[in-house]
Amino acid sequence: MAAAIDVSDRTYKYYEQEKRELPALAAVKISEGFGVTLEWLLTGRGKVQKSDDPELAEACAIAVLSEADGRGTNLPIAKLSKIIGFVAAQSAQTGETPAQVASHYFDTL
Repeated sequence: MAAAIDVSDRTYKYYEQEKRELPALAAVKISEGFGVTLEWLLTGRGKVQKSDDPELAEACAIAVLSEADGRGTNLPIAKLSKIIGFVAAQSAQTGETPAQVASHYFDTL
C-alpha cells in the first residue's frame, strides 16, 4: 500500500495508526488505485465503490480540460487524468456539477 501512494512504510503505518493525518493527495491515490470513494475511505460512510458512469466521466473530462485551458495551466496529461478522476469522485459524492468541482479544484492551485 505504501508503494501505491508513494510513501515510506513508516509513513503509511502512521496513517493507519492515525498518528499522522492522511494528506489529500494520498487519499486520492488510494481512492483511485483501489476504486473506493473518498467519502468511504475518509469517514467509513457512504458508497464503498466508485460508480463507472461514462456520461459523468465525459462531463468531468470536459470540465477539467476547459478549466485548465481557461486558466492557462500547462499540466501534463498524467496530472490532468488524476484531476479528472478526483473531480468525478467528488461530483458523484457531493452532487456538485463537474464544472463546479473543477473550478474549486483549480482555485486551490
